[in-house]
Amino acid sequence: MKYPGLTTIEIKKLQTQFGPNALPEEKVASGLMIFLAQLKNPLIYVLLVIGVLSIVVSEYGDAVFVFVVVIMNSLFGFTQEFKTQKTLTALKRMVKPRARVVRDGERQEIEAVDLVPGDIVLLGVGERVPADGVVLEAASFFADEAILTGESESVEKKAQDEVFMGTIVAWGTATMRVAKTGLTTKIGEIASMIKETVQPPTVLQLRLKKLVRTIIIIASGLCVLTFFIGYFSGYSLWEIFEIAVVLMVAILPEALTIAVTLILVLAMQKSLKRKALIRKLLAVETLGSVSTICIDKTGTLTEGKMQVTKSDFVDKDKALNTLCLCNNLSNSTEIALWDFLSDQKDYSPQEVFDNQSRFFEIPFSSKHKFMATVNCLPASEDCFLYVKGAPEIVAAMCGLSESEKKKILDKVETWGKDGLRILALANKSIDKAGIKKLSLDSLPELEWLGLVGLWDPPRKEAKETLAVAQKAGIKIKVITGDYRFTAEKIMHFLGFKIGPGELVEGHELEKFSDEQLKSRVKDIVLFTRVTPQQKLRIVLALQELGEVVAMTGDGVNDAPALKKADIGIVVGEASEVAKETADMTLLDSNFKTIIAAVEEGRVVFENIRKTVFYIISGSFVQISIILGSLIFGWPLPLSVLQILWVNLICDGPQDILLGLEPKEREVMSEGPKRLNEPLLSRFHFFLIAVISLSAATAALSMFWYFGLHLGDLRLGRTMAFMMVVFSSILFVIPVRSFRKPFWNYENFWGNPWLLFTMGVNMLLQVIVVYLPFTREILELKALQLWHWGLLLIIVAVVILIIEIIKWIHHATNSRC
Repeated sequence: MKYPGLTTIEIKKLQTQFGPNALPEEKVASGLMIFLAQLKNPLIYVLLVIGVLSIVVSEYGDAVFVFVVVIMNSLFGFTQEFKTQKTLTALKRMVKPRARVVRDGERQEIEAVDLVPGDIVLLGVGERVPADGVVLEAASFFADEAILTGESESVEKKAQDEVFMGTIVAWGTATMRVAKTGLTTKIGEIASMIKETVQPPTVLQLRLKKLVRTIIIIASGLCVLTFFIGYFSGYSLWEIFEIAVVLMVAILPEALTIAVTLILVLAMQKSLKRKALIRKLLAVETLGSVSTICIDKTGTLTEGKMQVTKSDFVDKDKALNTLCLCNNLSNSTEIALWDFLSDQKDYSPQEVFDNQSRFFEIPFSSKHKFMATVNCLPASEDCFLYVKGAPEIVAAMCGLSESEKKKILDKVETWGKDGLRILALANKSIDKAGIKKLSLDSLPELEWLGLVGLWDPPRKEAKETLAVAQKAGIKIKVITGDYRFTAEKIMHFLGFKIGPGELVEGHELEKFSDEQLKSRVKDIVLFTRVTPQQKLRIVLALQELGEVVAMTGDGVNDAPALKKADIGIVVGEASEVAKETADMTLLDSNFKTIIAAVEEGRVVFENIRKTVFYIISGSFVQISIILGSLIFGWPLPLSVLQILWVNLICDGPQDILLGLEPKEREVMSEGPKRLNEPLLSRFHFFLIAVISLSAATAALSMFWYFGLHLGDLRLGRTMAFMMVVFSSILFVIPVRSFRKPFWNYENFWGNPWLLFTMGVNMLLQVIVVYLPFTREILELKALQLWHWGLLLIIVAVVILIIEIIKWIHHATNSRC
C-alpha cells in the first residue's frame, strides 16, 4: 500500500501528546441558570404580581401559596429542561463524525475524535474534512470552504495543498495527511471565540406565546369589564381590585408550557426508540401534517443489501479488474461488487487492488453517470483506464456499431424488467504520459467489457407499510435514479400498478416547464432516472399545490431538496451535509420508521389539542363563576387560594398526563392535519362554552341555595368550590377522546398514571374537607354524604351532555 499510515504504538503516543480531535462543546447552562430561566415567562410574571397584590390586600396565606406555586412550577420546569438537555446531548452523541483512515497498512473507519497528526485520511464526495491537513494525492478534488471564507465557489485542491477541518468535499476524492487536530485547527481557533447562540423559537412555541399573549389580553379586558360592572353595581374599588386579582388567577394556564414541552420531548424519545432521530423540535409537530412523502426506494423500501445476480462479460479478466479497481467501496452497490469478486475462483480483489496504484479518478456523479479511474502496475508505464456506469452512457463511449448498441440496450431492458440495477463496464490501455490529457470531457474510445446486474430485494414489511400510508391519506412519490423497468418491477412487488401517466423519466421531466410539472405532479407516482436538481423541482411543485412534503435523500446533492422540503429525512449512512440539512435521520433506513414518525407527529398534535382544550375549559369555568357572581351582586364564591388549588393541585398533574394519551385507532385512518390547522376548532370552542356554562351554572346555583338562600355562606362556597374541583378532575374523562364516548374508548385503561392521579385527587379533596388544618386554610366546611352524592350526580349529567354533543358532531363530521 502506498501510504501505510501510523502504527498502533505511534497512535497511542500521539493521542497522549495531542489529545482528542474535538472542538469546544457548546456552553451548557448550569442548574441554577436553568432554574432562573423558568422565571422568564409572562405567566410567572403575572403570578408574582398576584402574589404581591395578595400581600397588599392582606391575604398573606394566598401570597405564600402563590410564591410556593412559582417555586414548584420552576422546579418542575427545571427538572424537565434538565432532562431534555441530557436527552439532546445523548442524541447528539449518537451522530458522531467518522473518518476513513489507513492505519497499520489497512483501511479502517474510526471516530473523527480519535484522529492524530500524521494520520492518513481518505476523503470522498459529501464528507466533511475531519482535521486540518495536507493533500497527498487528489483526483478532480474540490473543497467547499464557505464555512471559513464565506465564498460559495468550491476550491480545487491538488497535492501539497492544505485542507481544513469542517470544510466539505464538493467533488472528487483525495488522500490527506493530518497536520493539526482539535483546537489547533483553523476552525478550532474560531470556535474558541464563538459565543453561545440562541436558537430561534419554533412555530409551535410562537403559537403558544401568541396564545399566552391572547390570554393576558383577555384577562386585562375582563379586569376592565369587572371594574365597570363592579362600579355600577355598587362595589368599592377595593372589592373590585380583589375580584380582578381572582379573575387573573382563574384565567392563567399555569401548566400549559410545561405540558406542551413534555409532550414534545417524550415524542422525540418515542421516535428515537422507533429508530427515528428527530433533530429539530418543530419537526415533531410538522410530521403530523405530512401529506406527501417523496422517497428514494433504495434501502428504505428495499433492504439496501445489493447482490450481483447476473453478469455478461466479453472479457472476464478485464471485467473483474474493472469492478475491482474502479471501486471505492463507498456504497452498497460497490460493496456488493466487491463481494461478487471475492466469490470468484482464483481471484483476490484485495491483492489486485493493493498491487496497482491509482493515478487518476473521475468520481461517479448523478450528472455524468459513470466513474473512471486510471491504475498502473508498479514500475510500469503501461496503465489501464477503467470505467463503470450507466449502460447507455458507457456504450456510447465505446467503439460499437448501432446494432451492437441495440443488442446491449435490449438486454438491459430485459434485465431491468426483472428489477435489476445494471452497470456497464469498459476499459482502455493507455500510457502514463497520456494521463495528463484525461478529463471528464476528454476520454478516449473504450473497449466494451460487459454488464453486471444487481438485485436489491424489497423489505418484507414495505408493502404493508405503504398500505398504512395510503390509508392515512399520505401520497407516495417514489423518486429513483434506476431504470424505469427496474423501478416498475420493485413497485409491482410492493403492490403498486403503475398506470398511464403515472411514470415519468428524468429526460422527460427535463422538458417540463414549471407549470407543466405543477399540473402533472399530483398524478405521477414513479419518477425514474431523476437527478438531485429535479428532486428540488418536484418538491417545489408539490408545495405550490399546498402539499406538506417529506423528502428522503442521502447525498450532498440532495441537500437543496432536503432543506426545501417541510421535513427532510436522511438515512444513517447519508453524507454529513445531508444530515445537517435534514430534520430527521432514519437509524434503520426503513420506510416503516418514517410512517411511525408521522404517526407520532399526529399523536403529538392531538395530545397538545386535548391538553390546551382541558386547560382553557377549566379556566373559563372559573371565569364564568366569578363574572356571574359579580353580575348578580353576590359575594365571590371562590378565593384566590381555592383557584390556585384547582389549577395547580387538581389540574396541574392531569394537564401533563393528558398529554401522554396513547394513539387512537383512527389516527392513521384519517387524512393528514393541515399545517395551518388551529389547535382548537369552532367545535372545540362550542364545547368549551357548553362546559363552562353548565359547570358555572351548577356551581352558582349551589352557592345561591346553600350560601345565600340557607344563609350558610361557608357551606355555599364549599359546594361551589367542590363543584369546580369535581368538574376539573372528572371532565378529563370525555376530553381523552373527541371521537367516541369514554365507555367505547379503547385506551380507557391505556394511561394508568392519569387514572391513578384522578383517584388520588378525588381522595385528596375528601381529606382536605375533613382535615381541620387544610379546611381552615381553604375556608371550607365539612360536607355530609348526600352533598357528595349531589355533586357527583350533577357532574355525571354534564359529562353525559358533553358525550351527546361529541356523538352528534362525530356523526355529522368525518374527523375531530
